[in-house]
Amino acid sequence: MAPLTSPSVVCVVPDTLGGMLNMMEGLFRHRRPDAFSYGVVRTVSALVTDTRFSGHFNADYETIFEYRAPVENLHAVLRRLRGVIPAGEGVLIANDLLELALASAFDCGRTVIQVLHGDTDYYYDLAARHEQVIDAFVAIGRTLERRLKERLPHRAADIHYLPYGLPQPPRRRTPAPGRLRLLFAGRFSHAQKGILDLPLIDNALQERGIDVSWTLVGGGPDEQKLRDAWSSPRVTFLGVKSAAEVLAIASNHDVFVLPTRWEGVPVAVLEAMSVGLVPVVSRIDSGVAEILVDGETGLMPPVGDHAAFADAIAALDRNRGKLEVMGAAASRWVATHRDIRACTDAYQALFARYRELKRPRPANVALPYGSRLDQPWIPNAAVRTVRTMIRRAKGKPV
Repeated sequence: MAPLTSPSVVCVVPDTLGGMLNMMEGLFRHRRPDAFSYGVVRTVSALVTDTRFSGHFNADYETIFEYRAPVENLHAVLRRLRGVIPAGEGVLIANDLLELALASAFDCGRTVIQVLHGDTDYYYDLAARHEQVIDAFVAIGRTLERRLKERLPHRAADIHYLPYGLPQPPRRRTPAPGRLRLLFAGRFSHAQKGILDLPLIDNALQERGIDVSWTLVGGGPDEQKLRDAWSSPRVTFLGVKSAAEVLAIASNHDVFVLPTRWEGVPVAVLEAMSVGLVPVVSRIDSGVAEILVDGETGLMPPVGDHAAFADAIAALDRNRGKLEVMGAAASRWVATHRDIRACTDAYQALFARYRELKRPRPANVALPYGSRLDQPWIPNAAVRTVRTMIRRAKGKPV
């Protein structure tokens, strides 16, 4: 692709399928023409095995940046990353560690906007460690906004609440008699999404005599564990699907089940709500409690409580009228509060203020990462050789 014209908005995002990438892709897909050109750098570590994005962004410039962390010298990685960031003024959207480390190591001449996606110490720590080079922060949820302001009270004026928006779905759910149709769509990660709870919930439903079918969409690090734990004619694995395909699949289901442990604002839940599914999602303050009203637009069992999840699903199965009322309410809530046009316009309005938002860069910015081998003067080949030997000795991938 041709180099970007200036000014431009450049988004650096991990090339890992999940809510973070989906949100950025949706923002680019629904943006209006404005004064900027748009670019995307998708970063991927060769040592990380995960489900990657197979599509393309609505961007004027798009590239994949591959690296081998933690084998390579961090400074060598950042120098290469600097080389794929188009020159010129504008905005650098930072979603994760690598691009914030880049902003600390190099002055790219851009206004740096960090988007916080998750309610964990990891994201708040990133903000605190790199606040010297972050010009503005975007919190996609109210809990994220509040907690970041508590962490960085002196930067409260630079913290902006900008929720993620969704377009109107092409088709909404229609009711169907018979077994209740349950859907999970997302990253197959037990540590966050609690996916290994799903077969336990299904066992509890069978004990209650509730006839259901399960459809699972997505992929991730714990997919094989889930398949090994759940061999049942009641469950179908569909693999990774595009956002449009997920919405079409969702419209043929009744209930969205997510036994999550933590969230920022779960994009998959909003998508399911938009087509009229009733979410049954873990009761967590951040993200879930912001978008669901328990008993009205969804049900929120306690985290990790398989029996409570089964009871919630069974209640919907036994009262199909309530299911219809809640599904319609969920769809209306998304249409009212997460309109894609209004949300995307708000992001673009923030980008348009990039000169106003930019703060003076400190004279000496320390890179808050790296070991004794991560020095700008040590050749990358030497670092890779030493670390490869160490990792091989420990039986780790290289």
